[in-house]
Amino acid sequence: MPSCIHCGAHFEDSSAARCARCGMPHQGGVPGGTGQPVGTTAYGYVRVGPTILPQWLLWLVAALLAAGGVTVYVLLHSSSSEASQQTVDTLSSATPSPGSDPYSVPPTDPYSVPPTDTYSVPPTDLYSLPPTDLSTPTATETTTSPVEDASATVREFYQAINDRAFSAAWELGGKNIGGSSYSSWVAGYDTTVSISLSAVNTDSPGKASAVLYATQRDGSVKEFQGTYTVSDGVIVSADISER
Repeated sequence: MPSCIHCGAHFEDSSAARCARCGMPHQGGVPGGTGQPVGTTAYGYVRVGPTILPQWLLWLVAALLAAGGVTVYVLLHSSSSEASQQTVDTLSSATPSPGSDPYSVPPTDPYSVPPTDTYSVPPTDLYSLPPTDLSTPTATETTTSPVEDASATVREFYQAINDRAFSAAWELGGKNIGGSSYSSWVAGYDTTVSISLSAVNTDSPGKASAVLYATQRDGSVKEFQGTYTVSDGVIVSADISER
């Protein structure tokens, strides 16, 4: 019984144009005298499982795989070559050229700098400077005698009372002649409108005498005679009596 040269199936119907199993054209079965058993593949074909493939297709697949491997090898080899070349270029750029010898620069001779002649500077003759007249005062100092200080302090004291600046008058001597209580001393001037000095005489250094007229709120005027002792611009004691 003839068989298909592709899949080896027996042809039950010898008049069929194609194999009932694989669909290949009927070519008369296995050639006589080849010794190929029934059910084997024909010459030039290879069985892969239940499939019959031509050998040229397998060679084509093998050639494609080989070509792909060669392509991958070439790509990898070219990539490694480029990386090696970049490394060589980097090292070559960092390596100084033979002509650039850092030790070829001539050293600077410190002894070639011309020395400075310190003796060429003309000395300063201290004796040629014009003398300074220390006996001539540069400014006129104004001094105030203790007598003038005493009279000025007495006037300033009563002016502060007229201005109602009792705290300033207290510091100018009120604390020494007005008792120990600031409030009681200030209250003693409640009925006094103003105080005028007719004259301030200087008896001796640090002392002054004055005649005072104290105008009251009711229009009356009280007259006082006072003697004051002044030290460092402050009234330290006073003897005041009504006339």
